[in-house]
Amino acid sequence: MINIYYLKLDEFNIDFNKAKNVLSDLRKEKLAKITNEEVKKESMAVEIILQYAFKEYGFDIPKQYSYQENGKPVASDVYFSIAHTIGAVIVAVGNNPVGIDIERKHLVKNEIARKILTKDELDYFNDNKVNEYLLDSFVRKESFFKMTGEGIGDNLTHESVIDILNTSKQVALCFDDYISIITTKEKDLYDVTKISQNDLEKLINEVNYE
Repeated sequence: MINIYYLKLDEFNIDFNKAKNVLSDLRKEKLAKITNEEVKKESMAVEIILQYAFKEYGFDIPKQYSYQENGKPVASDVYFSIAHTIGAVIVAVGNNPVGIDIERKHLVKNEIARKILTKDELDYFNDNKVNEYLLDSFVRKESFFKMTGEGIGDNLTHESVIDILNTSKQVALCFDDYISIITTKEKDLYDVTKISQNDLEKLINEVNYE
């Protein structure tokens, strides 16, 4: 079972000092280095949702985790993946390897295609110029390489979406103005929950009370 939690950031307004007891040590270090307030908001929101997911999974909060050299976050006893973009954050937690990505639907510059698509995919895109194809390909590949832990790098242009779909299972979630892709190695069950600020405030209050 993969449990998925997402939040629109226009519904999120929690002060760092109030939330710090539910943040991992690693996240506190990251937040201290972020100067852009919107990016800091995204980073804190995704962390609080992750800790919410960990609590729902049965862990004490805050649960600590680390990052591998390739940037994949890892923790003992659980698989998870996190993603955030302008205005939204999403988290997936489960007992099997999982990758997740989210992007706001927007016009992607055509020149970016060479950094995302394989040669055959690029030929198709150049013939059709379908923005949705480019955006969907990027989110699918990002999600896949988050699951494998390989990191994107040159992998985006070396691995086609068809190859990815032949070696993994992907499910698309479309909500509001966003597209999200969940990737697992095998077919799995998915439970999707839209989180509210009240849910997160309840978690914070419980941890602070303890």
